[in-house]
Formats: sequence, C-alpha cells, structure tokens
Amino acid sequence: MRWYEFSLVPLYFLMGWCNVKISEITTQNIKDYARISFNEDDELISNIMIAVKAYIKSYTGLSDETVDTKEDLSIAFMILCVEMYDNREFTVQKDKVNVVVQSILDLYSVNLL
Repeated sequence: MRWYEFSLVPLYFLMGWCNVKISEITTQNIKDYARISFNEDDELISNIMIAVKAYIKSYTGLSDETVDTKEDLSIAFMILCVEMYDNREFTVQKDKVNVVVQSILDLYSVNLL
C-alpha cells in the first residue's frame, strides 16, 4: 500500500461519521477507527472518550445537549480520541495544533477571549 492510500483510509472512515452525534459513538467505534483489535484497553478508551467530550465542551463552551446538535463535532471527537490514545497526551508542537480539529472546534467556540 502506498503512503497516500494508507493515509486516506481513516478519512473515508470519518466521512461516514459526519451525521452521528457524539453521544452515539461507542468504544467499539473508536477501536474500529483506530484499528484496535483487542479488548484490554476498553476501559482506557472509555475514559479517553469522557475526557475528550469534556475537552470539547470546555473548548467550545457548549452544553451536552448543544454538542450533540453539532454533528460535525463527531469528527473532532473521533480524531481527538485516537490522538489521545496514541499519544496518551495532547501535545502542541511548535505552536501547531491539528488543523482539522481546531477549525471544527473554533466553529462552535463561544469561549472567545
């Protein structure tokens, strides 16, 4: 598989998640997106999902109910869950943040300073 074929696989997966509410995303959905085939980290992934939802709510200033009405936030949710799982931390390198995640979250941010 060439690098560009490999990198598009998660994108195709995410395109189907544009119309799904964050509250409807399961641990298995995250595992499928991250290509995790074992169950040992299910509790960790579940905790990451809770932390990512709290991060999105804090970043945007939106409530639980409002977050669920913004279906494209599910893409940011999935990306952040996998990034947090892979890195076990959210990092900013040289003041760069994941552009897709930042742009989606900025769309709904009411915490503008």
